[in-house]
Amino acid sequence: MTLSPKFIKTSLIVSMLFLSGCFASAPTKENVEANVQSKVIEIPDEAAKAYKKAITHMNHQQWSQAKSLLVNMTQDYPQLSGPFANLGVIASQQEQWDEAVAYLQKAIEKKPNNVKALNQLGWVYRQQGQFERAEQQYLKAIDADKDYAASYRNIGILYDIYMGNLAKASEHYQTYQSLQSEPDRQVAGWIVDINRRANVETQIAGDSQ
Repeated sequence: MTLSPKFIKTSLIVSMLFLSGCFASAPTKENVEANVQSKVIEIPDEAAKAYKKAITHMNHQQWSQAKSLLVNMTQDYPQLSGPFANLGVIASQQEQWDEAVAYLQKAIEKKPNNVKALNQLGWVYRQQGQFERAEQQYLKAIDADKDYAASYRNIGILYDIYMGNLAKASEHYQTYQSLQSEPDRQVAGWIVDINRRANVETQIAGDSQ
């Protein structure tokens, strides 16, 4: 099949990274990464340029401009996961949580193994205080891509700070570390702190018997 010059094949792969401040001994928020992966499809060159322009707007936190372009993409190319995922990011940044959930669920519906959308949805649920749902999404992200380090870090933070499961937190932090080319010094500090706290809890439990 020969494509018309006005068409190109595009995978529309883009990722955005949002970092929140964390102290080595007290992580407070996750490393949030939102995506955008979709299968290769044929789209007009103009549409591909509009998509890239939307990502540029997002990089400059120009949310309304990006949203307008992405909404058009979802209408013209509803089979794509990426535009929905990025709309979920925009809604997240504006703390429009219900809208973020709806967009991210749509992205996952289009591409069930969209690991970055799964990770982002976990973060949104965590923001809403829905910790069990957040855990489920992170576990799905890990199942979708066992080499995607951010999911281990994020679920580690969830277990550490919000669910109080130090053993699981330590396990996932260590898996995250194993996937790094060089150890993450911040996470290394968190592991040391968890081991200290776990030892204190064990001593307290022993004293109470």
